[in-house]
Amino acid sequence: MISKRVFLALPLQPVEPAAEIMIRLQKRLSNYRIKWVSSANFHLTLYFFGEIPVPRIASLCELLPVAIKSQAPIKFSLTGPGIFRKGKEPQVLWLGIEDFGPMSELKQTIDQSASALGFLTEDKVFRPHLTMGRFMPRQEVGSGLDLLLNEEKLSAPIAYTVSKLILFESKLSPAGPSYFPLEVFPLIS
Repeated sequence: MISKRVFLALPLQPVEPAAEIMIRLQKRLSNYRIKWVSSANFHLTLYFFGEIPVPRIASLCELLPVAIKSQAPIKFSLTGPGIFRKGKEPQVLWLGIEDFGPMSELKQTIDQSASALGFLTEDKVFRPHLTMGRFMPRQEVGSGLDLLLNEEKLSAPIAYTVSKLILFESKLSPAGPSYFPLEVFPLIS
């Protein structure tokens, strides 16, 4: 049976404000081995479904519009950078999200809908973020990295309004992932 690797996300448009922050971070973090995300791929993941058969994708595309039929566009703000770590080792460099209450409510709705189709929901707390890059393994980092990121806090959050959800197919390659929209779900107030 044919399957595809898929996830549901809010697109980030325009990408330029976040891309400018990433360029600044690339210069300041040049001593670290980081695989940077292409700004063309910026998005906020709400649900990663993984590799699933195409008929299940069709079921998702039928269920999601019903689940989000009264969902208004999502407003949020990007804030300064931070890091997800595994133990002491940095893994993901991200920009934080402020005012994400409505996004969390949408995530709960999507989780309930996905659960109805037999998908598992995560037990961990939803921490919306915009991934800037991924640290290569086994790097020595000290408190200097945290201090540097604190210096990069934004003077004012960058406001966004997103009026659609996109179900993406993710194709992996040595050059990095490529994302292809499979279905667009408008958010209408």
